[in-house]
Amino acid sequence: MPSASSHPVAERHAFEHGPIMVDRDTHPPAALALGRDLMLAGSRLRDAVGRRAQREFGITALQGEMLLLLTSRHSMISTELAMACGVNASTVTHAVDAGIERGLMARNRNTNDRRLVDIALTPVGKRMAERVRVLVAEVATDALRGMSQPDMTRFAAGLSHVGRNLERG
Repeated sequence: MPSASSHPVAERHAFEHGPIMVDRDTHPPAALALGRDLMLAGSRLRDAVGRRAQREFGITALQGEMLLLLTSRHSMISTELAMACGVNASTVTHAVDAGIERGLMARNRNTNDRRLVDIALTPVGKRMAERVRVLVAEVATDALRGMSQPDMTRFAAGLSHVGRNLERG
C-alpha cells in the first residue's frame, strides 16, 4: 500500500466549480475538472483576444489565429487551416474570403498539386499578423498577472506537455 507521501494531494480552486482535490494519479473526476478548466481558460483567452482584435483591427479571433498560423507555416490549404483552428472548412472559407477582401490573405494554386489552393499572407497580412502576435502576448500577460516566474515556468511546461499528448491523439 502506497504511503501518504507517495501520493501527494493538492487543493486548487477551479474556475467555476469550487475547490477540488487533485491526486497525482489523476482520478477521472479530477481529470474532468482539469479538462473543463483547460477548455474554459482557452475559451476565455480566445474571447479576450477576439474582442480586442475586433475592436482594434476589425478582425475576428479566427482570422487572427489564421494569420498567426500562416506566419509560421507560410501557406496552408483550407482543410489544414480548418483542422489547425478546430473549425469546419466552410467557416475557414468565409474567414479567408473576408481576409482576402481586406487584403490580408491570397489564394494561390499549389505548385505540387494543381487541384489544391494554398492560402498565404500578403505583405499587409504579415504586418497584421505581427500586430496580432503583440495583442496575444498582451492578453496572455494580463491573464498570467499575479503568477510567480517559477509558477509560470511550470505552467508553460505543463501546457506544452498537454499539447504534445493531444497531438499524439
